[in-house]
Amino acid sequence: MNQLYLACALITDTQGRMLVVRKKKSTYFQMAGGKIDPGETPLQTLRRECEEELSFDISHYAVTFLGEHSAIAVNEARTQVNAHVYHVQLTPAIPIQIAAEIEQAIWLTQENYHKYTLAHLLEEFSLPIWLNM
Repeated sequence: MNQLYLACALITDTQGRMLVVRKKKSTYFQMAGGKIDPGETPLQTLRRECEEELSFDISHYAVTFLGEHSAIAVNEARTQVNAHVYHVQLTPAIPIQIAAEIEQAIWLTQENYHKYTLAHLLEEFSLPIWLNM
């Protein structure tokens, strides 16, 4: 099985919503983030990916390490993702501008999250944390 190493963010706003993204050609919503490049720390990766995908700099917000989790990738066959997951609290809230490979970004609420197809990593690790925030 192939292995991918990622840094991802459970991004929340002042209303308690969680931001998720859907990449082009995918049906799954997932956390913002991406592959860790050689020589990068997970936090450097997360900062780069949020700037590339969502046009904001996480260094202006509270960022907390939540933990590491592995799950089966949803967009790549025979692949496991191994992720460093962080919480990014957007206070104050900002407009999100998608870019790069992102097709859609939405704010989930605790009332509507079950209506969306979520990636395994998000569903297994971050969703339970967010539901208990």
